[in-house]
Amino acid sequence: MRPASFALLLVVAFAACSEPDIRFEPVQVNWMEWPAEVPAATSFTVRLVGYGVLCVDVVKFVTAPTVDQSAVTFEPYYLLTGQPRPCRELMPSSSIIAPFFDTLAAVPGLEPQIPRTFEIRAGTDVSVRAALGAFPIRTFGDVTVRGAQVESDRVNAGGLAYTRRDSFGCVTLSPYGVYPGYVIENPPADTAQFWSGFVRGYLYKPAAPVCGAATVFHLITLN
Repeated sequence: MRPASFALLLVVAFAACSEPDIRFEPVQVNWMEWPAEVPAATSFTVRLVGYGVLCVDVVKFVTAPTVDQSAVTFEPYYLLTGQPRPCRELMPSSSIIAPFFDTLAAVPGLEPQIPRTFEIRAGTDVSVRAALGAFPIRTFGDVTVRGAQVESDRVNAGGLAYTRRDSFGCVTLSPYGVYPGYVIENPPADTAQFWSGFVRGYLYKPAAPVCGAATVFHLITLN
């Protein structure tokens, strides 16, 4: 029995050592959309859009936020196998577009004692990425939590985006990773035909279409 037991131990040990290494890869969030108001103690979802990963096997994508007394913070990450794979095995040979993720993430119900706002934040801005691999946290906007009836016709939104202005003067906001984008109902008068930056605002349906769009983006801040 001893030789058989020893052989079994060798098999188990070899199997454990042969499993692929799993590594942690934080990713930046480019764009977010979420309800402007939510009822207290009621979960809600946030749309997250950002850069994905390329030429590597994904084990799991994690978006779970952390929640404290003032903010909901997303720092999504991938769990990846340690060994890269040739890109031709993981994406069509004709694709030259950088990969993006576009997903809905659940937020547990917030329970303030009185109606109040919470910041909606995420890690973003790859140009100033920290040495440890994490992305700096930036506020994309806020959500109002109420105990009574809430306003449901607005969706707050914000993030990295660029614009284009057509021959009719209509300006379309294109968040990184979102297509075809949104018409801006109140574009800044002093901006060039093309501009980019970090925007905050909200989406809603105006009484009449703007530049043919039924849903438009109302700009609040531009950085």
